[in-house]
This record gives sequence, C-alpha cells and structure tokens, in this order.
Amino acid sequence: MGVLRQLLFGKYLLITNTVSCGLMMAAGDVIQQRSEYWKKHCKYFPSSVMAASPEDEKVTTISSTYGHDYMRTRNMMIVGLLQGPFHHWFYMLLDKILPGRNAKSVLKKTFLDQSLASPMCLTIFFVGLGILESRKIEEISKELKLKFGETWKVDCCFWPPTQCINFFFVPLHYRVLYINAMTMVYDIFLSYMKYVSFTCIFIKLQSNINCYYLNYELLQ
Repeated sequence: MGVLRQLLFGKYLLITNTVSCGLMMAAGDVIQQRSEYWKKHCKYFPSSVMAASPEDEKVTTISSTYGHDYMRTRNMMIVGLLQGPFHHWFYMLLDKILPGRNAKSVLKKTFLDQSLASPMCLTIFFVGLGILESRKIEEISKELKLKFGETWKVDCCFWPPTQCINFFFVPLHYRVLYINAMTMVYDIFLSYMKYVSFTCIFIKLQSNINCYYLNYELLQ
C-alpha cells in the first residue's frame, strides 16, 4: 500500500492528477444528466403535459425512459484530461513562488488562482467542448461570450473559500486530488451551464417570439 501511494502521489503524480481530473469531470456530468432526467420526470416536478389520447400517453411513457448521453460525458472527460496537466503544473509553480501557509501567502495564492487559473480552465472547458462537438469558431466564440461571465461569477463564490482550505491544510502532493474532488461538485454546475441553462433561456425567448407573432397575426 505504501509503495502504491508513493507511485500515485510521487513518481506518477502527474498521471494521477490528470486521470482523476478527467474522471471527476465525467462523474459530474453523469450526476447532472441524472438530475436533468429526475427534474423532468419526477412527480415532484410536474413539468410534463397530460396526454390528450392513449396514443399520446404511450409516446409520453416511451420518451420518459432514461437515455444517457455517453458522447456528452466522453467529451466532458476529455476536457477534464486536458485540464489535469495545467492544474498539476500550476499548483507546483504556485507553491514554489509563494511557499508557506501563512495568511498572506494563502491570500496571494487564492488571488492568483482566481485571476489566472480560473479563467484559463473555463476557456479550456468551453473551447474544448466546442471543438469536440465540431462547432465553428464563430459559434464557440459566441458561446464563450454568452456564458463565461455568468459562470465566472459563480466560480468566484465557490472557489476562493475552497482554495483557502486547500492552501492552508492540504499537502502539495494531494492538492490537485482535493481540487478534483471539489471540481466534481463544481462540474455539475458547469455541465448545467453548458447544456441546460442557456438552452432553456433560448426556448423561452423563442416561445415568446412565436407568441408575439401569433398575437400580431390575430390582430390583423
């Protein structure tokens, strides 16, 4: 056990950090997809419309069967694997530049993490997924402009206290593993921002536009 620990958190720490980052990202998406399904079909969230006929009821029953989007989870995992090496080297460099666990050092580390690492990771996330989804550069750029600001606001609320705990109490070789565990929680939110939130906004806007045109035609 001691040899395995030395290998995972010593010689092969980069591999450990990279693989764990990818797995946590995938796990976060799996949880988010289950959450999306649960909210749509659980009786406590009655978002479905009552079937008008037995045929409609049959279709509704069939459509309510859970189907996991494995391609989406795969893409999330790949992006996590891309972020892993960046996390690894960033925290190694940060600890060399600002050694120690005093309050001044921790505050500086937290500030640098939030101002440098956070924007970089969010960019890797949105751009990486856009490329994996074979989207055009213009589409990726629009999505980044639309979602980056709102995502970073939540990021600024979640990560500073998390990183303070990290820099005060977690040893250097366990830092990325701790961050990956916390990232799994945060990745649920990222998956929501990527695949749910702005899709809902677009559908509502489209519905309002269609309603406006319908009312306009009735008035003519």
